[in-house]
Amino acid sequence: MPEAEKLVHYVEEGIDLTRNLARGFFSPELEADGLSMALQGLAENITERFRIRCVFEGDKSVRIHDSSVATQLYRIAQEAVINSVKHAAARRISIRLATEGRKLCLAIIDDGIGFPENLPQPEGLGLRLMRHSAALAGATFGVRRNSRGGTIATCELKIPSDNDLNFAR
Repeated sequence: MPEAEKLVHYVEEGIDLTRNLARGFFSPELEADGLSMALQGLAENITERFRIRCVFEGDKSVRIHDSSVATQLYRIAQEAVINSVKHAAARRISIRLATEGRKLCLAIIDDGIGFPENLPQPEGLGLRLMRHSAALAGATFGVRRNSRGGTIATCELKIPSDNDLNFAR
């Protein structure tokens, strides 16, 4: 391959890599039913990019009309999934979204090496970002070891009363 063709090839690879990185950091503007669709897309993207099994198991009837809350929940899922790939050597990741009583529960479960029993202090940037995103959404965030191996990251959000139009089922 002549030098000019190699150069063009490397530039095209660099452009593709940059686009893929940008997609990985992009938080879509989410409409009422957009969170489930965005989480499904995240799972598909992770499966394709990293060749691991990432699935979305969600209640597609959940609608969050406050796009800023939905965006924060997406960012939490995105960061937790990336952490599972980068730090836990996970081969399977499950993104779950469900309602339990008056709570909306987001859980990211992996089969990786697990979360350290005693976290080094201070926490890493990723955990701090997830806690911050949860606080912005009015939710709680936690991370723990899975008794079957791996890690479970959870975010729980109280569903307001039925007359609040920010959430619907």
